[in-house]
Amino acid sequence: MNRHYLSFIKLGQSLAEDRDIPWKMSVDAKGAVSPEERWNLNKLVEDDHPPYYYLRDFGCDAKSLQTLNAQRTCIDAPPVDPFVLSESWQDLIKAATTIQLFSKRNTVNHVANNVIRPLRVIATCAQNKAPWALVNDDVRLAVQVGKAVQASGKLGDQVAGIVKTVLDVYHLTDAGPLYPALADQRLKISQARKAKHIKSEDELRHDLDERKRAERLPERRAFWELIRIVMTEQPKTFVDELRFIGLKTMITTGFRIGENALLPLDWERRREYTNRYGRPAGELGGISSSLMIRHFAEKQQTEGSDSHALVEATQHVPQMFEELISEALGRAAELTAPLRSTLRRQAETGRLLPWFERDDIVPITELYPYLSGNPFWAQLPGDVYAYWLGRYKDGFDASVFDTLRRVQLDEYFSPTGGRLDMAAYQYFIRLGKAMSACNIFYRRCDGSAIPPGTRMRWSGAFLHVGELENYLRDNVPTKVSDLAPFKLADGELQPWELLLLHPKRSLVEERNGGLCDVTRYMAVNVPDPSFLAYALTQKQESETLFARYGLTEEDRNLALTSHSLRHLQNTELFRLGVADTIISKRFNRRSVAQSYEYDHRSLAEELDTMELPMEVEFALGEKATTVAKMIASGKAHGPIVDAFKRIQATEGDTAAFEYLKAEADGFHATPYGHCLNSFTVDPCPKHLECFSGCRHLSATNLPEQRAALIRLEGKLATALELAESRPSKSIGRKNQIAHATERLGGVRKILAAQEGEHPFPDGPDLSKTQKRGVMDV
Repeated sequence: MNRHYLSFIKLGQSLAEDRDIPWKMSVDAKGAVSPEERWNLNKLVEDDHPPYYYLRDFGCDAKSLQTLNAQRTCIDAPPVDPFVLSESWQDLIKAATTIQLFSKRNTVNHVANNVIRPLRVIATCAQNKAPWALVNDDVRLAVQVGKAVQASGKLGDQVAGIVKTVLDVYHLTDAGPLYPALADQRLKISQARKAKHIKSEDELRHDLDERKRAERLPERRAFWELIRIVMTEQPKTFVDELRFIGLKTMITTGFRIGENALLPLDWERRREYTNRYGRPAGELGGISSSLMIRHFAEKQQTEGSDSHALVEATQHVPQMFEELISEALGRAAELTAPLRSTLRRQAETGRLLPWFERDDIVPITELYPYLSGNPFWAQLPGDVYAYWLGRYKDGFDASVFDTLRRVQLDEYFSPTGGRLDMAAYQYFIRLGKAMSACNIFYRRCDGSAIPPGTRMRWSGAFLHVGELENYLRDNVPTKVSDLAPFKLADGELQPWELLLLHPKRSLVEERNGGLCDVTRYMAVNVPDPSFLAYALTQKQESETLFARYGLTEEDRNLALTSHSLRHLQNTELFRLGVADTIISKRFNRRSVAQSYEYDHRSLAEELDTMELPMEVEFALGEKATTVAKMIASGKAHGPIVDAFKRIQATEGDTAAFEYLKAEADGFHATPYGHCLNSFTVDPCPKHLECFSGCRHLSATNLPEQRAALIRLEGKLATALELAESRPSKSIGRKNQIAHATERLGGVRKILAAQEGEHPFPDGPDLSKTQKRGVMDV
């Protein structure tokens, strides 16, 4: 145990002690923490909004252990049995949790998914080895297992991230830092390599059109199927229509899924444009008015700010999408108005059933829609039931429920006597049994209790509203609406001020194919990212929109990552030639560099945004035009570029383009960057060892080339270390060390260079023959 680990644990304990959070937790044989001692992370930071995250499991990570054992089986190693994390690992996880929540002030979502779980994965793969005893092999194995657990590789990246930001930053391991051993593992790109001279013309053209990091973009078929669904399909449920609206907004705005879920009711902002005389700009050839969306932008916190406070921002809506956005969000406000009214009444009164007084004795048939959401409590003929289903789903008109209630009252209290719907009958039976365990019983109309086991007519059964509310609040938390306000920089946002409110656990509609009476149902949910995420990505407990509305079996098995829509819009804006500053402002970014992380254009698309005069393009031809655009964009360097610029400055554009047309074959893409040296007559004198100081090389920072350079750096460093470890003092050893040192320095210079930069501006011009002696001419 080292002193850095001890100080880290003491810091975590002091943060917990200052907030009266009990540090000790009792765990069972599987590592589960008792319900009384588990940490509700939301409550610890006074962020009482779903989804809720807990620190309640100190067992090994089950999926990681399964993957680890599968790998051990392949090498004939015995499997690892499930185990409880050691006390040192438990303390590390608790300390990391408190430091991230209270010192770093990160969100509970980040702490649960990016801190707690990756630490459990490392502990699982290290088989409970003490945290301070971890070595490179332990964390490399954890990253490898994490990448195997999730097909996207995200868990592996989270493991590498926690090694860098916790284990290394706080010096918790004796063998640290450990992260450098993971860098090449994270960037490794496995691809089948094929020499260009044996590729077909179609394959070569495909390489030019291949997008950078295309895996971050939505799969083409899934994207267009999603467009078809949300734009043309008739939603089958009330919640699905809200999802359609949310996804339309995400597609057109590129909002993050959390930003989209928390859209406010007061979203619309207008800006008017006039000249200095007050005349509308539209009359002068401009735009008189523009629409903006008020929203709460994520990732806007500064050092020391509260990560739980919402940050208000606005985004301009392109004119072509104004009608779509206005119609969609206006429709959402109309649909959710009854739920908003319910939520506001509950918050202002502190009651669960504010439609009644606390001392009221109310028939259970009247309370049934409020408790379950199901508007059908009286038995109706099948054709009548189907009629009301279709009538509501045709437009989700909430006024239908009042009419339906009157029809059921007439049917149930008719002279012939009506009967309860079977679903309502079973609900009352289960509710009675559950309440009797808490000494709450059905009552008669005079308020007297009906003893258990007494035969009664359901039309004569009542409940005391105050007793019912107490029972629901204490025993059925899923029936309690989300009433906690959200923090703002300068106040609070009440939950009823959000737009995409929806019924909480609307099983009668979502699972059973019925209806949910949004005018009476008492449980209202404030939307969270899962509301839209589960509609796109298959989860065990939910059905995606693809599965529900897909036309074919293949369509129904599609899935899509919500964040890929943001990557797609960013890329399309770049492709259409929008300035990077405007793109960065649109997505609430602090630097232009962040926008380029979302740029997945192919080289062909990047060059398409460059404009040359039409007559010049025709004169140059395709390849020379490509080189001219790369020169104009600053992505190419070398003797051809220098000569082109010199001729352009002294003799004009025409002469420069004529020179370029003749020398255009000098453009090459190497594994280390771009080269602009013509090898028409002689091959490369360095045999493509561009990293040895060639002045013709220009850096690109493409992921594939960086990965190649990182692998080469590792090999050269290993070779240099091996040469230096030899005891020999021969000339051969010195030459070997000098050779490796020179090339290792060159590789590191390329890695440090910015895109388009010339790493070796003073290197030798290898396009010129070097005279070595008196016999050279």
